[in-house]
Amino acid sequence: MSANLDSGQIDALGASERDAEPSWRFALAEAFHAALRQLRSFPIRTGVAMLSVALGVAGIVAVMSLSQGLSKTLVRSFESMGRQVAIVRADPSYEALVLGTANRLSEQDLRAVSRAFARQPVAPLLRYGGFNNAVALGARASTAAIYGTSSAYFELGEVERVAGAWPARRDWRGGGGRQCLLGRSLARELGGETAVLGRDLSLPGRSCRVVGVVKGAGSALGFDFERLVIAPIGLVRAMDSDGSRSDLEIHIGFGAGDDIDAVARRLTAELRKQRHAARGEDDFIVVTAQRLRDYLDGTLASVRIGLCALMAVVFAVAALGIGNVLLSGVNARRREIAIKRALGATRAGIFLEFLLEAAVLTGLGGALGALLGALAALAITANSRYFGEPTVSLAGCAYGVATALLVGVLTGVLPAARAARSDPVSGLHHH
Repeated sequence: MSANLDSGQIDALGASERDAEPSWRFALAEAFHAALRQLRSFPIRTGVAMLSVALGVAGIVAVMSLSQGLSKTLVRSFESMGRQVAIVRADPSYEALVLGTANRLSEQDLRAVSRAFARQPVAPLLRYGGFNNAVALGARASTAAIYGTSSAYFELGEVERVAGAWPARRDWRGGGGRQCLLGRSLARELGGETAVLGRDLSLPGRSCRVVGVVKGAGSALGFDFERLVIAPIGLVRAMDSDGSRSDLEIHIGFGAGDDIDAVARRLTAELRKQRHAARGEDDFIVVTAQRLRDYLDGTLASVRIGLCALMAVVFAVAALGIGNVLLSGVNARRREIAIKRALGATRAGIFLEFLLEAAVLTGLGGALGALLGALAALAITANSRYFGEPTVSLAGCAYGVATALLVGVLTGVLPAARAARSDPVSGLHHH
């Protein structure tokens, strides 16, 4: 702003200072216009400072959005169709690592769980081989995870049918069933959700007739949960005669109001008794939505700590830039400040104006950062299977913008105090 004010500017200042203590609305409007003047007067320094704030907020929003999307994707299948699901898996950390032997759940474990939870749907989920088994439909080939299960699995709500029909129950009894379902991603690769229906899918050493297409939890941690084949468990057992390539899980469904933690404890007790495992030496794990959340929170804690340290450096650089711009503005506007004081503005009013100006500058940077962070998170999830479903963390946006405003307020205290203490007499002679 020019050091010399014309009559129109002086009249505007006089009108703005008719009240010794301006209203909050007027003070905010003045601070906003002053922040824009700062941006015009010191475009490079102000722009760099605001960009630093924006980058800090963008980092917060992006990381919180990506972690929230990952958590939602992994947890969602545990809370489908009004049910909660507990999953029992063999834990390789005990036998495989300590004793050097393969560790798997057995049919005896499945029967023990089925007896203990006779009123709940209990379903086996037998995975064949790895997650990239070769499959083919006509001339089209792809890779997929292959699971064998029983009809009780479809009562759990972990998958939702999007085309075709559910397999006939009679086809899934015994070992002769050949009807199967494809995950949505796999069906699209093999020709389309409706084009695959009624056709034979080639599996390793076997084949099945596709009767339906399902969608699941999407993709996360590099794995697409919809690139799968779900077939009768007898068919999958026949693909692996000695059981060396199969891995059994046990899925149990409960009502939304059930105490899932109590269920997990009861499951653990039943399996300890069945597998003769001493306390503290469990060779299995019981996974629930809450336990998965707790695990993810613990795993991502170190990432958040590192993020906070990095963002602290970024915001410190931003604070230095904002402080430098404001101090330069105070010096350039000494005459304006003196005229305001002469027209009745109090030291407190001057202090508040400059403090709000700093908050507006960082607030604008924070809003820009929240937008950039949200766009970055959506772009990353759209092009990666690691972070789960596209998500924008509203809490991350609020936290980021609030942090930016806090940085502005703390940074603006010194320049605002200097402006409030400036001598009106010497300011009137400032050119």
